[in-house]
Amino acid sequence: MKGIRKLLLIFTGLIFISTLPKLFFAADFQYVSLTGESNSFGFYPLEYAAAIFDVVKKLFQPEHWSLMRMGKEYALADIIGERASYSMKVFLFALALAVIIAFIISIAITLARGMIQRLLISLVNIMESLPDIFIIIGVQLLVVMYFRQTGVLIGDIAMLDEEIYLLPVACLTVIPAVFLIKTLVLLLREEEQKPYIELARGKGLSSLRVLVLHSFRNVIYSLFYRSKLIFSFMLSNLFILERLFNMRGVMDLLMWSTGHSFVLISSIIFLPFFLLFTFVERRMKKSIGMKEDGTYA
Repeated sequence: MKGIRKLLLIFTGLIFISTLPKLFFAADFQYVSLTGESNSFGFYPLEYAAAIFDVVKKLFQPEHWSLMRMGKEYALADIIGERASYSMKVFLFALALAVIIAFIISIAITLARGMIQRLLISLVNIMESLPDIFIIIGVQLLVVMYFRQTGVLIGDIAMLDEEIYLLPVACLTVIPAVFLIKTLVLLLREEEQKPYIELARGKGLSSLRVLVLHSFRNVIYSLFYRSKLIFSFMLSNLFILERLFNMRGVMDLLMWSTGHSFVLISSIIFLPFFLLFTFVERRMKKSIGMKEDGTYA
């Protein structure tokens, strides 16, 4: 029931947000944004309430599910599936790559000592300090410069009809990988102070074996709750990527969506992750004997 209440509250929030332009603009918001005419700006609570009612009504009328883009209407059923599939493939490829990279580098940092460890941590800190947009544009410029010097195109920067993966996945991997590395290193350092680590080493187990077989297994629960922040970072970066790489993904549709189309597209993006996190969280709580109210059985 708690999960259902959260879901209803989120859907309600999406409906209110989807019609928010109607509260301040009497004209169609896409028309205002395209033409730059802002003389309709004001405060229109009655129009806002009517827009909310219209959104709720259209959500129960699949035949009216459509999206206005550049003054042209598209049926959502014709475009949403392919675009959502493309965006999710880029997202999942980047997430898998970030986890693998973070796993390897966090092991290297934890096992390293002295100057090598400090150097690795400094490199991670430098990568963390770089803005997302700087990384994306920097990768594009490096590809262009390399192509001009060698004539070899590492990856397509922007296409109209084709799907590109290499550069978007590479750019989307950086921020979550850095966040995961710093989080894992911090959690592993805390784990090193616990008695079972000293006991395992006293039995002659190697540092690598203790780290992989014992420490990582015990930090998964803490890492899971921090991973929600990673998903939010990646989704916001995916929106920027699809604009800068001219990708035909589902995030690009959000820029043109209002009303019921915004609610539907946002739900398609959000709902799978919400269900996944809810399921995993319940399984993890059950495995450690935690009840829904936070107490232990």
